[in-house]
Amino acid sequence: MSGRAEAVWEPLAAADPRHGAKAAALARLVRAGFPVPDGIVLADPAAAGWPEALAPALRALGAERFAVRSSAGAEDGARASFAGQLHTTLNVPASRVAEAVRRTARSGRGDGLAAYQARTGRRIGGPVPVLVQIMVDARAAGVAFTRHPVTGADELVIEAVHGLGERLVSGAATPERWSAQQRWAGTATPRRAGAGGAVASAGTAVLTSRQADAVADTARRIEALFGCPQDVEWAIAAGRVWVLQARPITTAPPPEPTGTAAGRPLLTGAPASPGTATGAVRVIGGLDEFARFLDGEVLVCRATSPAWTPLLARAAAVVTETGGMLAHAAIVAREFAIPAVTAASGALARLTEGRQVLVDGTCGTVTAIEEEPTR
Repeated sequence: MSGRAEAVWEPLAAADPRHGAKAAALARLVRAGFPVPDGIVLADPAAAGWPEALAPALRALGAERFAVRSSAGAEDGARASFAGQLHTTLNVPASRVAEAVRRTARSGRGDGLAAYQARTGRRIGGPVPVLVQIMVDARAAGVAFTRHPVTGADELVIEAVHGLGERLVSGAATPERWSAQQRWAGTATPRRAGAGGAVASAGTAVLTSRQADAVADTARRIEALFGCPQDVEWAIAAGRVWVLQARPITTAPPPEPTGTAAGRPLLTGAPASPGTATGAVRVIGGLDEFARFLDGEVLVCRATSPAWTPLLARAAAVVTETGGMLAHAAIVAREFAIPAVTAASGALARLTEGRQVLVDGTCGTVTAIEEEPTR
């Protein structure tokens, strides 16, 4: 790229803190030799000339489809991830990239983001840099945490889905889960462990043990590069593990227990955010029902998205029918220090609205603490 106008788009490999934490981290990974999809980054979407410079910059990348993502300075930090709070558009043709860039730049506002900022005390501030990368045609994708997100144990956790990872991070899909302890010792079913020691604890159809080991090895090497536990978004395409994002793990201390319950749990799911909390069940089916939710209730729903952040900010706990412990909603619940249980099959049918329950996000259970209310 040449000329004053084209200079507003910088090669991803040259990104620095001016281009936001996400782009700067990916640039560091590129320079360290990790496979990162090539791209360009715009430090200030208000800068003159970027739309005119975009087309030649995209042609230089030599691709037909792109991923357009935010890279704000406050994102992907050690204390607040802003997971899912700003807009991402995938599989964007070159003719629509400018529109997607504008949408991402404008996404630093809205009720969900406002609720997140108020709860965490962190703010985006200033313009939102935008990252455009070549779209990876993923056979499988997911997230890897180099520390257990709920217990904090030195245990690497991988969650994976077929195809793009959007269904995992959005909580719309319940993923396959793999784990590996430090020194590559398998955590369960050792006979099924691959050469690196990663073993499946839920599902077996997405990754082979060799692929899980490759993801685990990539995540551990990224942790070594950055010097702290990492949250790594990855994809497998053409037999290669691609790194889409790397950021510090943000996990708040668990809240103090607020109750106890005896008896058999009403249902069990995946532990997603530690601690216990009690409250009345409120089943929310969609955005048009948000006004029904009251402060301190237990949010029960099929899945959440960034639009649900205002409810998470007011909830005592959250229970979802789908999703995993590495989805955006689970990450936000941990940052908000509220218990969360995901992949709780049958939650909408079995948790009666108004019933007082105890949600244990460490064990992944929901237990009644009083009799069913009389209708």
